[in-house]
Amino acid sequence: MSVTYYRIKDLNLIGKMQDNIPYIYITEQGWAADTNNILMDRIMGYDETEPKGSPYAIGNSSIMELVEEISEDEAERFIKTNER
Repeated sequence: MSVTYYRIKDLNLIGKMQDNIPYIYITEQGWAADTNNILMDRIMGYDETEPKGSPYAIGNSSIMELVEEISEDEAERFIKTNER
């Protein structure tokens, strides 16, 4: 099983990719499937302000900087700190 953890800087959230499936940690319920593409949009640099079909809608480095890869320990510390 492959798991990579991320800190979503602009939303102060933790996400993870587990076997190519994105999840977001939600305090009230734990890990939930990222059905709103919060994590993947940032990883891919998706700019929703670009017009449909624009070649600049993917790969926006400013958006990609909103997420950073972190360790499992860092993710667990963040979760414990924010659940109080």
